Amino acid sequence: MLHLFLLFWLAAAALLAPQADAAGERAFDRHAENQRYRQWLDTFRQDLGRLRNIPPPRAADLDAHFANSIVPGSRAAKLMKELAAASPGGVSGEIRFAGIQRIFLGVLADSVVAGDGGIFPETQPAFQQTALRVRYMHVDGGGRAERYFSDPETFKPYRLPEPGVFARDAYPFLLFEERDGKLRLGGVSKEFWDLVTFMDALQHA
Repeated sequence: MLHLFLLFWLAAAALLAPQADAAGERAFDRHAENQRYRQWLDTFRQDLGRLRNIPPPRAADLDAHFANSIVPGSRAAKLMKELAAASPGGVSGEIRFAGIQRIFLGVLADSVVAGDGGIFPETQPAFQQTALRVRYMHVDGGGRAERYFSDPETFKPYRLPEPGVFARDAYPFLLFEERDGKLRLGGVSKEFWDLVTFMDALQHA
């Protein structure tokens, strides 16, 4: 009888082991995710810095320029084409205004990964080639962004969704491709980009 029980227990353990391993792979490790995010940000910052030091590239060349940090053909790639063409900033009297590219980089630098929203439920065929994962981003902003986060028209309400849950109008998020332990940006949510434009507008307030 004891022999049969041991056989049953071993069989059950063998069946459950792959499920436990899979669950472990899905577990969200905030420290590890922020290390990967910082590595990505360093790569992106280097790509952006090189862009400032070369002649204006053609839009078609930008995918190659950002190949280590941006998913080619993604929403993020489209955004980079717009940022590359944007004004670097300007001066009014004694005030120097930062361009939207620098504001975007500043908000990224102020961000930390706060949570996982699972695989982004892409609905547009043009962007379905790559599965992108939602990373909710906490942005400190030095207290200047509180008015944005407390706006009931923007966040309904402002909150960090449960692990693995995707939600709009809740928290700023970025979309990342995960490959060989490294990240590439695939998309910037409206919730995140509107924060960038909010911070940009504060310069002129």
